Amino acid sequence: MYKSFAFCILLFVFSWNCQTKKVKEKEIKAIESKHEIRKEYWENDTLASEGIYINGKANGDMKWYHPNGKLAGEGPMVDDKREGLWKVYESEFGKLSAEGYFVKGIKHGTWKIFRENGALWKEQLWEHNTLIKNTGKDNNVNHLHNK
Repeated sequence: MYKSFAFCILLFVFSWNCQTKKVKEKEIKAIESKHEIRKEYWENDTLASEGIYINGKANGDMKWYHPNGKLAGEGPMVDDKREGLWKVYESEFGKLSAEGYFVKGIKHGTWKIFRENGALWKEQLWEHNTLIKNTGKDNNVNHLHNK
């Protein structure tokens, strides 16, 4: 129960940080007129995010950071939407806490959730942002949606 709650909080914080918490933009380096490498910083001057933007939209590998400087998440973006394999890291030690796939900005496919020691805790199957199956390390399976 605690792990489930903690994971939900982690995903909420990660999503909130990725979308709304970048406080000040400090450095933009133009590659071409429509391509740029953008770095944004927290108020404490630690890096908040970095990635490639094309025509003002995130396109390419992106990284987001916790205010303490530890990596919060990383993965590819296409037209401002998450696409492909994403990894999420916890803030205290920067350890991998989850990894899974996005398609056009929504969860789709297998997500793996890890314990603090790095061991696999559970796997989740997502279809179009709907949790379909939740399989725990203890082999308990919860079918959440029948098709």
